[in-house]
Amino acid sequence: MKAIPDSDAGTREALIRAGLDLFGRHGYEASSIREIAQAAGVNSAGIAYHFGGKDGLRRACAEAVVATMKQRVFGAAAAMPPLDGLAPEAAVELMLGIVGRVTAFATQAQESETIARFVIREMMEPTAAFEALYEGLVGPVHGQVCRLWAAATGMEPEAQDTKLAVFATIGQVIYFRLARPAVMRRMGWDAIDTAQSEAIADVIRANVRASIASMRERRS
Repeated sequence: MKAIPDSDAGTREALIRAGLDLFGRHGYEASSIREIAQAAGVNSAGIAYHFGGKDGLRRACAEAVVATMKQRVFGAAAAMPPLDGLAPEAAVELMLGIVGRVTAFATQAQESETIARFVIREMMEPTAAFEALYEGLVGPVHGQVCRLWAAATGMEPEAQDTKLAVFATIGQVIYFRLARPAVMRRMGWDAIDTAQSEAIADVIRANVRASIASMRERRS
């Protein structure tokens, strides 16, 4: 495969950053090729050259989200050893570690706002980009955490209650990204720094422990 020159790689990255921002803020239809190119500081022809058009750019944006989240947040989860025979408390600790990493990214990483806007739009109006997000990130990560949840509770990984419990945990983290202004105002915070982020993670981790204990009790 022919190597892409550094200048071309930089143009591609700039277009993806601009696409993520504008698709997330204004939607796909309302974001013109010209506006995206202007935001990226490149020629409009670059979108066709690198992505084959605006739809290709949207999919590339989704793939970039998958790559970022795997690298920054979920890499450890994807690389976990087989969970057969994993002690329940060890599974709990692995889950709590994931909660901490996701919460830190959602509340402190600068790019989390842009990613959240883009992902939420795709969740509301699924396209081929949603399929890339689901197949590359949502499905695999949710499935792995369900297996951890099962190891911690004795439930089946594919049981309805297991899947819903994991979605509920994810939802708690997402709220603190989507409702950030309301959270900061109600809490009287000027920002969400490391201490505030860890306080949020502590509450979510406590909720996870309580949910696991409840499921164990129901099974006993």
